[in-house]
Amino acid sequence: MPGPGFGWEGIMGVGGGTVSKESQANLKRGQDLLRQKKPKQAMPYFLRALDQDPNNLDACASFALGFPPDVAIEFLKQAELKGRQNLRSILSPDCFELTTKYGAPHFWGILETRPYMRLLGTLVRCYVNTKKWEEAVTNNIEMLRICQSDNMGQRAWMPALLLQAGRPADALYFAQRWLETDDTPEGSGIDFAEPRRTPMTDAEIAKIKRLLDLQMIYSAALAAFMLDGDTPLAHQYLHIASKFPTVLIKVLLRYKERLDLDTHPTRSMNGPEDARDHLWLAQDLWMQDAVWNWVDRDPFIKDKVLRECGNTACKKKEEKVGQWRHCSGCKRQWYCSRECQKAHWSDHKKPCKEIQQMESMSAMWQ
Repeated sequence: MPGPGFGWEGIMGVGGGTVSKESQANLKRGQDLLRQKKPKQAMPYFLRALDQDPNNLDACASFALGFPPDVAIEFLKQAELKGRQNLRSILSPDCFELTTKYGAPHFWGILETRPYMRLLGTLVRCYVNTKKWEEAVTNNIEMLRICQSDNMGQRAWMPALLLQAGRPADALYFAQRWLETDDTPEGSGIDFAEPRRTPMTDAEIAKIKRLLDLQMIYSAALAAFMLDGDTPLAHQYLHIASKFPTVLIKVLLRYKERLDLDTHPTRSMNGPEDARDHLWLAQDLWMQDAVWNWVDRDPFIKDKVLRECGNTACKKKEEKVGQWRHCSGCKRQWYCSRECQKAHWSDHKKPCKEIQQMESMSAMWQ
């Protein structure tokens, strides 16, 4: 999503058309006031532009990120009501009901619904940043209800949001439903019921490993521990999650993660962006003494989070978490010393440059 400073000229609306000149004028006036740090005065202009042309939902969601959090929420709630009213007008009065031709799983497939869904996602993000967890859960559930195919990726946040809202049983149930199926589970995981609390069989573990999702498996481990403490099931989830050690390394280092979701221009499945997003949502829960000590005292985990030197002629292992420094270019390889990094450069140079080039090209197209 563009930041609050992207230009108003030629803003594209639903279906690729530009918005009206009248609404463009109001968007420009609102943006000028926003740049002058007058968000309250800017809000009426953005809402007026939305009344004049419903195609402005994406622009409104983007500009809202430049508001103070509470003002952004107030603005987005009004914009959401206008967006919902517009969809009912252009599609059908019952388009939000699941039993109609517009309801799940068809909702996302209708082009006109997508700006509305993106606006809801921005509203959830603002609720998270203001720690309004119940409101974030309610809106995220609505997104999954009307768009069960999860094209927005909202399912990844759900268990962490439920944990923050004090609902560990629901968080565990939701994570289990998504971890144990090849496709969207029936009910999308929001048909909350009693979660599994007994250990998994080897076959069940193998299936989860095949379908592994970084944010979901970490949320499952955290939910199982917060619900029942140090149980075999909680250990199983934690050990599976250690396949992606970045989260655990940052937890054990008590690293202070970013205060907003990751907006890196490139995003790889189960990559560092997913790790940062999970910590953005749940870092304070992992840092609780009981949770942190549970992770720190697990010998299996301690072995997994200690990195080997990237120099294949060395392969020396860390003695403590976070001891080695990473390559400043790709940030994907770690070395025990400057000498080892220099010795490995002839092998590392090509993949390092390729990673940097890929990220540079992706950033150019954002």
